[in-house]
This record gives sequence, structure tokens and C-alpha cells, in this order.
Amino acid sequence: MTRLRLTGFSLVLLVTMAMTTLAFFALAVASSDLQEEFGISRLQLGLLAAVNTLVGGLFAPAAGRLSDRIGGRRTVTVTLLISGVTAVLTALSQSYVMLLVSMALAGLPQALGNPGTNKAIATGIPMMHRGFITGVKQSGVQAAVFVSGAAVPFLSRNFGWRSAIWLTAGLSFAALAATPLITTRDDLEEVSTSTSGRRVKLPTFVNQVAIYALLLGAVGGGLSRFLPLFAEEEIGLSMTRAGLVFGVQGLVAIPVRLASGTLLDRGVSARLTLAVMGFGGAVAVLLILASTWSGEGLLWAGTVAAGVTIGSWNTAANLAMIRQRENAGRASGRMILGFMMGLTIGGPAVGWSVDQFGYSPAWLASAALAFAGGLAIAMRPRDEASVMLPAEGVRS
Repeated sequence: MTRLRLTGFSLVLLVTMAMTTLAFFALAVASSDLQEEFGISRLQLGLLAAVNTLVGGLFAPAAGRLSDRIGGRRTVTVTLLISGVTAVLTALSQSYVMLLVSMALAGLPQALGNPGTNKAIATGIPMMHRGFITGVKQSGVQAAVFVSGAAVPFLSRNFGWRSAIWLTAGLSFAALAATPLITTRDDLEEVSTSTSGRRVKLPTFVNQVAIYALLLGAVGGGLSRFLPLFAEEEIGLSMTRAGLVFGVQGLVAIPVRLASGTLLDRGVSARLTLAVMGFGGAVAVLLILASTWSGEGLLWAGTVAAGVTIGSWNTAANLAMIRQRENAGRASGRMILGFMMGLTIGGPAVGWSVDQFGYSPAWLASAALAFAGGLAIAMRPRDEASVMLPAEGVRS
């Protein structure tokens, strides 16, 4: 594969991952506008995230099997198409119920995104580049975080929050034209011969990563939905400055995801990487909590730390699923099921907790979950050898 082809391949995957979540993050940044227009509580804001991730999680195993069956390129195409359609429905919403339904449907591309892009990497990228390319495509999610934080306040103030969603729809449809860049002969051959992969039992490590994703997803679900509102309500920042706090988390995570992908290509353990990010995530949330009393300085420190940890573990987790080779889609679906269920729990749980008790108990619980995730992934199962891939020259 030429460098130009590899670059195009990577960019399509990056944009795909960004489009699966851009509308989701845009609504998080525009939370105060949604409250004003629809007259909704923090719990109802959390439910918008919950229905999105619940649908995504429930559909994820089927999305994984689908990507193994039809291949990465076709799954990416379907993902972008549905992302565009659901963004249009979100922008057209005129009531909270309509918004709730549109966000539920927007869970479908979230379910398809990782299995489809992971399958594309497993069948179309040489082994020595898979970690870095995984970091590139996972940076799409964090790019969506940054773009949301940086652009949505301006767009919302000048053109209304719907303008950001319409932009998301347009970008999704435009990206469809670039999907042929991820088609290779190897992809087509593997798609036609990989149906037996569904009968293979996945190793225990896959289930451990799914549990880890559940716990870290719950933490990320609360942060992604309520960090901007926390910055406004508790620290006293303007919507624009609170959006930048949110965006910085995504910006910081981009180089971390790329760097971790490179290190994983060179043999660094995915298990160790995930454990460190779990424990580090607990510290990050505690720093955000401490900013309630100390002020804006620790909020920025905690946000940066969250970007390095809670915002960056996905590269190692997804590469571990890609290393399941012909079962990359199915393994990814299981991991995404855990992640989406975590997001489903995190958003409304934090919203309810903040409505009842304020932010402190919610952030303390989030820190505990991140620490538990680090413990869960640190334990080695008996079938550890089943995730060792000597042919790839890397450890799982």
C-alpha cells in the first residue's frame, strides 16, 4: 500500500468516527440552549445521551457480525449514510420527544463505527501500521469533541444550535464520496471467506476489555454530557469558555491516541496501557472535583488529564479487538456493547445525581469507576496466550 493510499484510507476512517459522534457532542456543548428552548431538566439532558448510547450498545453485537460479513468499506459507507440522515432528523426536531427519537436513531452509527473501521483496518492495513492507523481513526472522536467545543458556541450564538447539526449532516454525506479509498483486493477476498469466524469463541481478554469499556464509558458519559455545564454553573465560566474546556479534552487526546498507537505497534502491552489510563482517569476526575473549591486552574488540569486517560484508552482497546483478525468485527461489537452501556448509565446517572445532590457525589463515583476499570483490566486470565499474536510481533 502506497503512502498516499494509506493517508487517504486513514482520513476516511477518521472522518467516519468523527461523524458518528459530532452531533452527540454538539448537543452536549449546547446543553444550556436546549434547556432554554425545550424547558428540560439535567436528567432529561442525560436521557438524550442515554437513548443514543442504549440503542448503540444493543445494536453493537449485530453491527460487529455485520461488519465481519460485508466488510469494512461497506460498513463504513452505511455508517456515514445513517449519520447524515439522523443528523438531519435531529436538526428538524421541534420538541423534546422528537429530539429524543432522533438521538436514539443516531445510536445506530455509533454502533457501526468501531466494528466497521476496525474491520477495515484488520483487512486492509499492513500489520506494522495498524496501531498508528487505529490511533488516527480513534482521533476522529476527539476531533469531534474539539470541534464541538470550539465551534458550537459561536454557531449557536449566531445561527442557533441547529446550524451545527446541519453542518454535521453535510459533512457525513460529503464523506461518502471518499469511501472507495478504503477498498482493497485483500478486503474483498477476506469478506468472502470469513463467515466461519463467528463460530470461534472469543478469548477472555475481549470480555475484560468489554467490562473495562463499560466502566470507563460510564465515566466518559457523565463527563461528556455535563463537563461544559459544570464549568458554567460551578466555576462560573461563560458558555464560550466552558466549550473550550470541553474542546481541550478532545484536542489533548488526539496526539495521545496517535502516540499510544505507535507504541502499541512497537510492542507495548495493551493491557498495561489500559490499566494506566484507568487509574489515571480516576486522578483526572478528582482534579475536576477539586476545582469546585480551588477554581479554574484545576479544572483545566483535570480536563487535560482526562483527555490523556479517559479520552485516549480507545486506541489500545480497539487495536486489541483488531488483533482478533477474522473476528475483529464481532470482538469490536462486544467491546462497543460494554462501552455504550457505560455511556447509557453515565449520562442520566450524573444528571440525576447533580439534580439531587450537586456535582461532588457524581464526580466521586466517576473516579471510583475509573479506578475499578484499571483493576478489572490488570488481572490476567488463564487463556492470556490466546491473545498473543507472535506473527504480528506485538503483545496484547
